[in-house]
Amino acid sequence: MPSGLRSLQTFLRRPSVFFDEYPPATTLPVAAGVVVVYAATLAASVLVLGSMLEAAFDAAVTVDNPDRPPEWVCEQHGDSESPVASGCDEPETVEASSLVQDAILDFLPYVVVTPFALWVVGGIVLLTAGRIAAGTPSFRGTLSLAGWAVIPEFVRLAVVIVAFRYALEDVTISDSERAPDVIGSAAASIDPVLALAAVGTAAWQWWLLTGGLEEDAELSRRAAAVAAGVPLGIFLLLSL
Repeated sequence: MPSGLRSLQTFLRRPSVFFDEYPPATTLPVAAGVVVVYAATLAASVLVLGSMLEAAFDAAVTVDNPDRPPEWVCEQHGDSESPVASGCDEPETVEASSLVQDAILDFLPYVVVTPFALWVVGGIVLLTAGRIAAGTPSFRGTLSLAGWAVIPEFVRLAVVIVAFRYALEDVTISDSERAPDVIGSAAASIDPVLALAAVGTAAWQWWLLTGGLEEDAELSRRAAAVAAGVPLGIFLLLSL
C-alpha cells in the first residue's frame, strides 16, 4: 500500500497513531490547506444551493425592482439628470429569481471568510480546553487540529447539497410573498437528515480531535476525550 494511502487510512481509523507519527504542530501547513479547500468548496456549494432556489421560482413571478426609484420620483425627475432619477431607466419589475442570485452573490464574501474565522476560534478553544484538562497543548498544534477537524465537514456539505436537491426537486414558487413559507416547508422535510449529518460530523470530529489532543497536549485518552467533547457538544447543541 502506498505510504500516502496508508497514512490516510491511519488518520481515519487511528488518529492518535497518525498524530504520534506526525505531530499536529508539524502538519499545520497541510491543515491550513484543508481549510482553504473547504472555504472554496463551501462557496461553490452556496452557489449551487442558490441555483436550486433560483430554479424553484416560476419564471412569471416578478417583484418590484429595488434598483428603480419610486414611480413619483421618475414622473417628476425622469427626464432630468438628477442623481435621484438615475435608476428610472431600469424596468419597474424584475424576475424574483434574479434577486435570489443577487442575494447569494452579496452573501458570498461572508461565506468565504467564515471558515477561517471558525478555524482560529476552534484552535483557541482547543488550546484552552487542553490546558484546563492539565495538558500542555501548543497553539500551533491546536490550530492544526482545528484544521484537520474540517475534513468531516466535506461529507456533511455533500449530504446537505443532496438533501436540498431532493427537497426542492418538485417545488415551484408561484407567489414571491409565500416564498419563505414554501422554502421553509421544503427544508423542514429534511431536518432529520440534516440533524443526523450534524451529529455524525461532530462524532467524527470528536474522534479525530481526541487522538490529536492526546498527542499534542500529552493528555490521557479520557482527558483528551473530555477536552474535545465538551466544546464540540456545546457547539452541536447550539447548531441544532
